[in-house]
Amino acid sequence: MFTGLIQAIGEVQNIQKISGEQRFEVNLKDLIQHKLEIGESIAINGACHTLESLIGNIGLFFSSAETLDKTNLINLKPKELVNLELSLTPNTRMGGHFVSGHIDGLAKLLIIQNLNQSYLLHFELLPKLSKYLIEKGSITLNGISLTIAKKEKNSSVFSVAVIPHTWQNTNLKNLKIGQLLNCEVDLLAKYIENFREVYN
Repeated sequence: MFTGLIQAIGEVQNIQKISGEQRFEVNLKDLIQHKLEIGESIAINGACHTLESLIGNIGLFFSSAETLDKTNLINLKPKELVNLELSLTPNTRMGGHFVSGHIDGLAKLLIIQNLNQSYLLHFELLPKLSKYLIEKGSITLNGISLTIAKKEKNSSVFSVAVIPHTWQNTNLKNLKIGQLLNCEVDLLAKYIENFREVYN
């Protein structure tokens, strides 16, 4: 479980693709002070991964075919920067919202509006996920906990406001129009929907 508050940005190193799956390395130098342990969970662009090994600052991770099918990690390239977050502990401050690290789909970046110091980013999501979008509700993009500023009526297009701190300390600042971001919709909304389906 995560909060969507990015703790570091890591640079992707070697990538090895094997029969629809992949192993890849990420430089975790900005997380080393947390005394990382083999087997612990780390969200990479919002997708939960297990740390398989750690040699110096370089962590090794494995992505299954299911993960690659649902996320933008299938397009990873060496030297690409990814958002990193360690899993919650009993002493972690809950500053974002509950994030499972299980990606629901991809959101396509349509427009970047520069609002002087902050930014307004417009995305299009899979239509089947649009029912989870509400104005002022939570959404996770590339592992970042964000608030939906506006949702177009009868549409899967929505926008999020990004403050200067988030822009400077995540990989959002490197985005290009048309790029796909990992998206996790609000976990609580999915639970509510499930209860309604079961008990209706």
